[in-house]
Amino acid sequence: MCAAVNSLKASADFQRISRLGRKWTFPSFIMLILHRDEKDAPFRLGLTVSRKLGNAVVRNRAKRRLREMVRLCISPEKLRGLDIVLIGRVSATERGFSLMKQDFLSGLAQLGITA
Repeated sequence: MCAAVNSLKASADFQRISRLGRKWTFPSFIMLILHRDEKDAPFRLGLTVSRKLGNAVVRNRAKRRLREMVRLCISPEKLRGLDIVLIGRVSATERGFSLMKQDFLSGLAQLGITA
């Protein structure tokens, strides 16, 4: 088990990561990653799901699945100094959880990070 993940809340942080970060697209989410200047800073995670996905119940389910996927796949020590934003897509509530984890791990592997 890992500790709670620090979360991104400010709109400016999401916009900065969108503008400057690297992007990968998967069937159930879009992943944006940005290296921060402070290398010893803790890993931060931001989740966003559009209203187009469905009502609040559906959106919250998608966010819970994305958050749990990250919690199971990473160790925060290896991701120090990173900001990750996950944007939920329509299949985030339907796609198999193991497939979502594989997608997330392949995105990290493309960045050169082994969870």
